Parts: sequence; structure tokens; C-alpha cells
Amino acid sequence: MARTYENDAPVGIKLTDEERDSGVMSDKNLYDAIEAFFTDGLVVIENAIDVALIDKLNERMLKDTKKLLSGDGEVHFKYGAAAGGNLSQVPPWKKWLFPEIYANKHATRVISNILGPKPEVHFIRTNTLIATDERQKVHADLRFEHPEHPFAIAFNTCLIDVGPENGSTELWLGTQNTNLDYHGELGEPMIAQDKLDERRKVRGPIYPRLKKGSVVLRDLRLWHAGMPNPTSETRIMLAIVYYAAWYKNGVVTQMPVSLKPTIEALEEYGQHKIAVEWVPDEGYDYLKIKFSNNFSSTLTPWVWEKIQHVKTVKGY
Repeated sequence: MARTYENDAPVGIKLTDEERDSGVMSDKNLYDAIEAFFTDGLVVIENAIDVALIDKLNERMLKDTKKLLSGDGEVHFKYGAAAGGNLSQVPPWKKWLFPEIYANKHATRVISNILGPKPEVHFIRTNTLIATDERQKVHADLRFEHPEHPFAIAFNTCLIDVGPENGSTELWLGTQNTNLDYHGELGEPMIAQDKLDERRKVRGPIYPRLKKGSVVLRDLRLWHAGMPNPTSETRIMLAIVYYAAWYKNGVVTQMPVSLKPTIEALEEYGQHKIAVEWVPDEGYDYLKIKFSNNFSSTLTPWVWEKIQHVKTVKGY
């Protein structure tokens, strides 16, 4: 019997408070989470983080958002300033690196069972949706040839409750098993319109409601798009990308050397690796870290170089 998608929504794995606080989800929840991820390219783990920690981080990060918008720091709007008001900012370090968020045991357990042991974090930023009536084009976070099986997973958690009214991300569930043939042009992440039209007939996009404290694990290949946020409330969503250790992504995050013991503790807590370039504390400002969207593997650098050459020749 053909599967139907009436009232479609992501699979939500609801953790008990005991599971959340112990860091150990039941075997059945782990089973269901992995099954949902391979089926839809995405799974939601509900009640994965204590909302008290989320509220603390949100309050602090909103101050940084205001600083960035005032010109104090490295400002990067994803896919351009007019593409949905999606500001990418770096979260604060030091006392704000809560292990329950940055090394969440529930997330890393699911990720490790999909990508293999000791997954590596090579991207730690946010998608900060400020008040806007614009939206992004549907895209996958990839601009290059890549494996056609899971190799990278985005860990997302919203710092406020989200829904269609304040910019819940448009998700095209089940589109993770696609490749560059579905993109509009070489070196660009946008999905071609005819491919969108074809997919819509099978399974259209959804706009889920997510409670703060939930964790979303998304296959990096999944189609999605940032949506309008007509409200006056800024919605910050952490975006931490985990890679399989065998994939060998080369992007690192600059951090002051004084944070080395903290990062090592996070790695031990979550049983994962955080790719860091250690720099002197003097003169360091995390808000000035430059954005990089090079999600390619160092084992196939020619792919990234080829795309950059083609774009240069075409004058992009």
C-alpha cells in the first residue's frame, strides 16, 4: 500500500525527565530515532535539554544579535541579506558552553550510531531569524558532490518555541537521498524548480511546531528553507554540524587557548570531537569569526576547487 502523508509531521521522540537528566534514552527511543532519521532524513528529540539552560543562553545571545546588527562583529546573512533575514552568528563561549547543549548525550548517541564512533563537530553557529517578510529558496546545505548516504548531521535547537507564525523552517522530509542533479546550477545549494514541483506531488513541505528544549537532527542533504518571521521576536536556532570521522571535513572553529580544558571536557562528556584552531586569548572576539560553508571533504578537495573555478569563469 502506498504511503500517505496527510497531517505530515516529523517523528518526535519524547524523553522523560529522568531520561533527559540522566543522559540515557531508552533502547526503544534510540531505535525509533534512528528509524525516523533514515526514513525522513530528520528526527525530533523532545525534552532533550532543560529549558532553564535554553532561556539563559537565549537571553545572552539576543544581546549579541543586537551587537551584530549594530555593526559590531562579523555579520553574515545566509544566502544574502534579503534571503529571509537569516543571520548566522557564533554563540558565546566560556561559561555558556553548557554540556547539556554542546555535547548533548542523546543527540551524540543517535549521531554516533548513524555516522560511527567519535563524530566530529566542524561547524558551530546559529540561524538567527530576525523580523522579516522574506523567505529563503529551498536548498540543501551542499554545493559539491558528496556521498549518497549519511555523512553529516545538523544538530538544531531553537531557543524559543517555534511554529509557522514565527518562522518554523520549511522541511521537505524524505529528500535526503538526492544529489547535485536536483540543484539548479553547479556550485549552488538551491533546488531546481522542476524538482520541487515533482517532489510536491509525492510529499510536500511541512512547517512543524517545536518546543524549546527539543533537539532536531537533520541529514545535511535534506531540502529545507528559512521562512518569514513577521513577529517582533527574534528566533535563534543553534546549528552545530557533526561529521563522520572518516569524512574528514577541514573546517575548524577558532577558540582562545584558555578554553582548551573546557573543550576537552565537552569531548569526553559527549564522546565526540570538536575541531578547533587554538588562538591567543589576547584580542580574541568570537563575534568576529568569519563564516565558512565549505562542508566538503579534504579527501576530495578537487570538488570544491572545481566549483570555485567554474563560478570564477562564469563571473559569479
